Amino acid sequence: MRKKGQLSIEFLFIVSFLLALAAVLLNTAETQLKETEALDNAALSKVAADSVANWMNTVYLHGNSSQVRGEFFIPSSSVCFFVNTTDSTNPFLECDPDPTLSGKVVSRRLYTSSITIDSSCPPTVATGGWYRANVKNVRGAVAMNCSRVL
Repeated sequence: MRKKGQLSIEFLFIVSFLLALAAVLLNTAETQLKETEALDNAALSKVAADSVANWMNTVYLHGNSSQVRGEFFIPSSSVCFFVNTTDSTNPFLECDPDPTLSGKVVSRRLYTSSITIDSSCPPTVATGGWYRANVKNVRGAVAMNCSRVL
């Protein structure tokens, strides 16, 4: 009779240890998933910012009436594009992929600070997804407008 009680207690110890181990592993996996998601959003935002910056530089260098069209992807949590001209000799585009990474995702250097970005590129309440951009040079100033690709 005494051996049955000992087996029950040992079984409970083993099960409780396995449950505690599973809880720790689940918590670690969730933390790593959130960090990976934030890094993925930052990488996608960086690609979008660099692509748009390249289009803007190309249009600026090609001169008046030049135009480039392209598509880019914005993650759902990202808010892009802000033209940062704090240093007028080195303007760049900025994206905020996540509140913890605010101001850390920047594009390549822009050759001009005379840039007009339509409010639809992408809208401030970004739902994420694909956008089609049209970048034009209008008398030396770069103008960009967007439309959502469905």
